[in-house]
Amino acid sequence: MSCFKFSHVPLTGLFVACVLSASLAWANPAVAAKQESSGSSKNYKMEKIIYTDKALHATTLDGVSKIRSNNDAEVYSAGERYFPVMLVETADFKALDSAFIARMFNEEGFKENGVYGSIRDYFIESSGGKFKPTFDIYPIKLPKNFSEYNSDSKFILPSIDLMVERSDFKARANKYEKVIPFVILHPTSKEQASKFNSNFFNHMFNLKNSAGKVYSKNGYSFNNYAFVSQKAENKPNATSTKDVAMLGAFIHEFSHVIGLSDLYSADANGYATIGPLPYDVMALGLRNGNGGYPPTFSAFEREAMGWLKPTEIANNDSVYELKNLSKMQAYAVSNPNNRNEYFIIEYRPAVGFDSKIGSSSYSGKQGKNGVLIWYIDYDARAFASNDPNRNQSHQRVEVRTVLTKNQESFTDFEFVNNVDKSSINGIFNLVFDGNDRVCFTVNRSKSLDKCPENEAESSSSAVEPHSSSSFAQSSATVSSSSVEFPKSSSSSSGSLSLVQNSVPKVQMRSSHGMLEVHVPVAGEKTLRFYDVLGNVIRAVSFEKQFVSIDISGQNRSAFVMLDVGGKRLLAKQVKFR
Repeated sequence: MSCFKFSHVPLTGLFVACVLSASLAWANPAVAAKQESSGSSKNYKMEKIIYTDKALHATTLDGVSKIRSNNDAEVYSAGERYFPVMLVETADFKALDSAFIARMFNEEGFKENGVYGSIRDYFIESSGGKFKPTFDIYPIKLPKNFSEYNSDSKFILPSIDLMVERSDFKARANKYEKVIPFVILHPTSKEQASKFNSNFFNHMFNLKNSAGKVYSKNGYSFNNYAFVSQKAENKPNATSTKDVAMLGAFIHEFSHVIGLSDLYSADANGYATIGPLPYDVMALGLRNGNGGYPPTFSAFEREAMGWLKPTEIANNDSVYELKNLSKMQAYAVSNPNNRNEYFIIEYRPAVGFDSKIGSSSYSGKQGKNGVLIWYIDYDARAFASNDPNRNQSHQRVEVRTVLTKNQESFTDFEFVNNVDKSSINGIFNLVFDGNDRVCFTVNRSKSLDKCPENEAESSSSAVEPHSSSSFAQSSATVSSSSVEFPKSSSSSSGSLSLVQNSVPKVQMRSSHGMLEVHVPVAGEKTLRFYDVLGNVIRAVSFEKQFVSIDISGQNRSAFVMLDVGGKRLLAKQVKFR
């Protein structure tokens, strides 16, 4: 998290930021900041972070926006993924119960200690099932007192040395990435840890910088990590699992590991009040519901991860249907002169992780549920500094307004880059249809009393894809994983050969670089391709009975699994030739 009093020199130099409990890493002496909550005052520590150019988040080639280039934030943010979590204790601080931590990280529907779900639940919900992380918990006991491990590297490296000797780690290591991202949980509170080392607030960093190298041990390599306290604020000696740290803190820091930036900044007095505070887990939404109900990723963040593509609104008289964000739908209104500046419209009812947006343990500004209108001005340099919202007069990611059931409207689709105003008049005539969907028009004079019965037709004729990718013309939603289908100069046409007998009625064939799949049954379908190591090459979800998938350049075998309505229908090896 960030409070951000920010000054900078050129990118090859240093970036300095003021940060609360989060993100890329080295701290200078802390300062205090007052934050208001429901008539009471609380003090939270703000740490100054120094960034070097080596520590910045990677961007795409030539500085092209990741969000606009159809690239995932990190290669390991899709599919079934596995991450080691070191649960460390020292001679003077005991670790919390490992079985409980394993459940909090992984158990479906985990509800203890006032949380809505597990960390795995959160990422599955935020990704629409496209990212399913499993967190393997490894208890580690360091022999010395905590104070003797007084830097990131001194604490982390001996912990890794012990972990890689464990038989359970060796048995599961083939499931991890080639260079393993990980979570390390130190055995006290963040306040107590900071007394031993001012750098020991919750943060994400990498061993290449904190230890001077990507660390290798017994043939395993490690780099990016989240460094998080096990225990709740001001509970340094806790042994009860009731005193575990906020769920939101673990999610916030791990979200940095998969590539997201902090989205809060400071007001003129230095207080952390700027940014989409209660609406985003990368802002102070991590404290919603006492930290147990962090809001799910916004459509902007889902787009950054490669999980969702908002649909561009066209300026016409049609009625637009907007589904609950959990259905992975959102609209965009983009600057025609700069595709990196745009608005996103998403619907967040008060359900699940999003049900406590109006109840944050931080903030003099509580949120509310409804149709959120986000303003986005993506700049790779600003995001690489982990401080996109430092300019108080021009927030790069903010919620401009929330439309509720009071028939409100929004007409301020204005831009700052090359053009002043969108051709879209505004959002009007908002109609809520329970928690499932809302409907609206972009024409003030067009009346609307209820959502139309045939909502699919009414919205599909009015929109065009937000993305220019080849998948935008099909019904598929694609998320990339650690391996892309390689492009080659060879012919991409050919036929599909099923090595085993195909399931009746399911038809697949490849032609001119396209894989055509016909599944004549109803329900949501997911087609996954795996390489010989079991890594997800590609995942495609669709609801129609037919989908066409670009496989140009693919000239090797793959294993294909087809699920319909969550049930396995087909599992076959295929050859493209």
